[in-house]
Amino acid sequence: MKKHVLLIALAAGFFAACKKDNAPSQEDRGLSAGTVVTPCTGTATAFLPSVISGNRTLFNDTIYILDQKCWVKNGTLTIEPGTVIKGNKKTTAADATALIITRDASINAVGTTSCPIIFTSNVAVPAPGDWGGLVIMGDAPVSTPSGEAQIEGIDPLGVPAGVDYLYGGAAASDNSGSLRYVRVEYAGAVIEEGNELNGITLGGVGCGTTIDHLAILYGADDGLEIFGGNVNIKYVLSAANNDDQFDFDYGYKGAIQFAVAIIDRGVVYAPNNSNGIECDGGLVSNFRTRPLLSNFTIMGPENCTVSTANQLLNAARFRVDTRFVVRNSIFANYPTGIRLDDAGTIAAFSNSNANYCSTDTTKSFFFDNIVSTCNSANAFVNMTPHSSTVYTTEALIELVDPTPASFADYFNGGAIPLYPANAPAVGGTEFCGLGPVKCTFAFDSNDLKGGAVDPAGNYWLAESWVTVK
Repeated sequence: MKKHVLLIALAAGFFAACKKDNAPSQEDRGLSAGTVVTPCTGTATAFLPSVISGNRTLFNDTIYILDQKCWVKNGTLTIEPGTVIKGNKKTTAADATALIITRDASINAVGTTSCPIIFTSNVAVPAPGDWGGLVIMGDAPVSTPSGEAQIEGIDPLGVPAGVDYLYGGAAASDNSGSLRYVRVEYAGAVIEEGNELNGITLGGVGCGTTIDHLAILYGADDGLEIFGGNVNIKYVLSAANNDDQFDFDYGYKGAIQFAVAIIDRGVVYAPNNSNGIECDGGLVSNFRTRPLLSNFTIMGPENCTVSTANQLLNAARFRVDTRFVVRNSIFANYPTGIRLDDAGTIAAFSNSNANYCSTDTTKSFFFDNIVSTCNSANAFVNMTPHSSTVYTTEALIELVDPTPASFADYFNGGAIPLYPANAPAVGGTEFCGLGPVKCTFAFDSNDLKGGAVDPAGNYWLAESWVTVK
């Protein structure tokens, strides 16, 4: 989790020279021989500039190349279903390519199940951190003394003239656009500790924004990190990102339902820092982070072990005087289950029956969940769970196959490894205490715990738009 509001300036000359959209040849553009990954994608290519000012549409007959950071301002960037955007790899993390939507702009990136919008590496054999990632900044409140913050991973000295690189404001229902059926792969840039780009970074994004059906895969830092704001999200997969799979900070108060985090045993994870969920409280004492989370599946590897010396930490870690509500979720195969780290976070936690459906937003609640760790003594640290939350072994979670032999088996069309075999044996499925939520968001009732199955019983991880190899 990151603490800086203002980042230390990096070396000047942060941006490469701007490429033109009509660059002369594929060889000159440095394009890889990567395969087209959606049936809706054409084969023409074009570079994106350093600044897009006003409205622009990216068409799916073209593969767009990021050779620098591309800032969108004063308009809407529309991306057609099936469009592919590829980031070139740079020599240093500080120069990592990225697409950045500023708070005076918006994005309309709406893919479909058969034609998702794909952000990926422009390297023939891709790897985590090949490019920087997708950043969206909005005008919703953030928990900093000034009410604004600078997004991580950006050197102010390298920002083009006239571009706003701050996020945060007073518009809780701020609308940064739509992001639907979008896949982000091999992103992230670790410039220094506490100064990183993630697969998808949201800063001060308001609940007028529509976000659902995201897959964030094989990133070099966090999968999805949200700084402040109150954007609501449904259906998000964060898989094999090498730090935290989900990260919440700076007063984030939105709601998320149907979320899955999965670990690939072959990936090198950040030493002593990799959690399924990490949640920090913010920088203003009366404005604390408090996400409302329902139907999450946080699944670590078999025997809680990855194949490198950099081991995982907690399925969920709540710290720095944070607040939270978590229900109807499954946490398994991390060395530690649920950890509360500090006095303020511990004092705000309630396991009282009297608070089971409380609307007290100063408290934290963890009801109707299933937790499994490789050592039962580490299932709950600095907390006593409510009786509706149970500890059990992996075998008794009643998922079809929590840790299949092949990572790809989580997503194959014929396999449903994270499908609950039965409705929860303990506690039922309750949605009280998860509201009120602003804007039009509402939690869907679901008879099954965890995040991999929608209310109609569909195992959405096997849908074609996810396409994890």
